[in-house]
Amino acid sequence: MKVVLITETNKDFGKKLAAVFTWEKFKVYTLGEGQIDDVVCLPKDLKEAAAVVQKESGCIDIFIDTSDERSPLDNFNVRTGLNGDVIHKLYDANVIRPMAMFEAFFPLLEAGGEKRLCWLTSAEASINETFGTDGYGYKMAKAGLHNFLQITRNALAPKGYTIRAFDPLYNDVSPELAAEAAFNYFTRRRGIEHDDDKRDDEYNLVFRDAYGRQHSW
Repeated sequence: MKVVLITETNKDFGKKLAAVFTWEKFKVYTLGEGQIDDVVCLPKDLKEAAAVVQKESGCIDIFIDTSDERSPLDNFNVRTGLNGDVIHKLYDANVIRPMAMFEAFFPLLEAGGEKRLCWLTSAEASINETFGTDGYGYKMAKAGLHNFLQITRNALAPKGYTIRAFDPLYNDVSPELAAEAAFNYFTRRRGIEHDDDKRDDEYNLVFRDAYGRQHSW
C-alpha cells in the first residue's frame, strides 16, 4: 500500500482530496484537524508526527502540501501602503511552514518508492498572469514558494524526485472536482514527448490547474 501525507485538511478541498486517496486504497496521513474516515491525524508537532509515520509505515511515497493561507487584511498595494505584519504572516504560512514540513518528512520520502512532491499554489502568483493589485501579500508569498520549488527541483530531480504544482481554482471549481483533478495529476506520470527520452516532461517543473491548463511561473 502506498503512503501519502496531506499536510492540511481544514478546507473542503483537503478533505475531499484525502477521501479520494483513501478510496483509491492509499494509506493517508494528515496534520489537519478533524476526523476523516480512514485518515490518520498526526500530532501538530512535526518531529512527533514524523515519528508516528516512521513507526507505522516507515516511508512516505507522495507528499502533498495543501497550505494555502489568505487574509482579509491583505487588501493593500504599493500605492495605499504595505502592511508588513500581514505580509510576514502570509509568508510564514505559505513558505516557511511548508519548508519546515518538507524538511521534517524528507527522511521518510527518501525511504519511499514514489518520491512525488506536490504543492498548492495559484495562477494569481504567476509573474506573467498577475494583473490585479489585490492580495499583495498572498501573491508575494506564493511567488516565494515558486522559487523554493524550483530550487528543490534542481536539487532532487537527479535523485528521482518529481514535483507537481497545482491550483485548485477555489472560486471556479467545486472541491470534489478539484480533488479528482488533483489526484489524477499527482498520481499519474506525465509521459515522454514523441517517445524521445531526451524530452521527458516528467522531470520538468510544471504548474497546472483543476481544468488541466498549464500556467507559467
